[in-house]
Amino acid sequence: MQVRNQLLGKGKIIVIEGADKAGKLTQSRLLIDSLKLSGRICVVMDFPDYTTPIGMEIRAFLDGKREYSNELKHMLLSANRWERKREIESMTETGTIVVINRYYQSNLVYGVSNGLNINWLTNLERGLPKEDIVIVLDVSPTVSSQRSEAGDLDSFEKNQKLLLEVNKNYRKLAKQFKWKIINGEKRKEQVHQEIMKIVKLLNVI
Repeated sequence: MQVRNQLLGKGKIIVIEGADKAGKLTQSRLLIDSLKLSGRICVVMDFPDYTTPIGMEIRAFLDGKREYSNELKHMLLSANRWERKREIESMTETGTIVVINRYYQSNLVYGVSNGLNINWLTNLERGLPKEDIVIVLDVSPTVSSQRSEAGDLDSFEKNQKLLLEVNKNYRKLAKQFKWKIINGEKRKEQVHQEIMKIVKLLNVI
């Protein structure tokens, strides 16, 4: 498989985006399974990564144990990705496909929804490894709420006004930045098939 990866050249970064409970985790894993079956070396990364020092601080404010301004919250979310920058670069340089469950696009969408400037948010992420494609799983706030368990919500997920803005801004920024949008309310098998059609255009399988 390593030889196959080398023949296919540099790896790719595939980002799976969407609001809370859109099915990102499920679809990231299904995509990894399909890529592995095709003989590719691939890994999945989840952001926020709560295992890092900054990630632990993010978990604390999401759980209501820390009080920060919106600016600082989004600076921490960005810094969390910078903690993994070299690792992502190293993997793509050796032909690995990196599937990322939420990348900097989330910070743009949630940041704008929290009233922050898009240019300021973009500058926080400037210099991070560039993705090859972004796939947004679009689900309505109603469906997102239905899929959530009341006792398992963080401070962002509990904010219904924020979730409405997030839904609107995912669609708006997807159009602006040419992200691919998929209806995440379909059965997971259907969503996976639509993702595979998009991924095949990258010539990775």
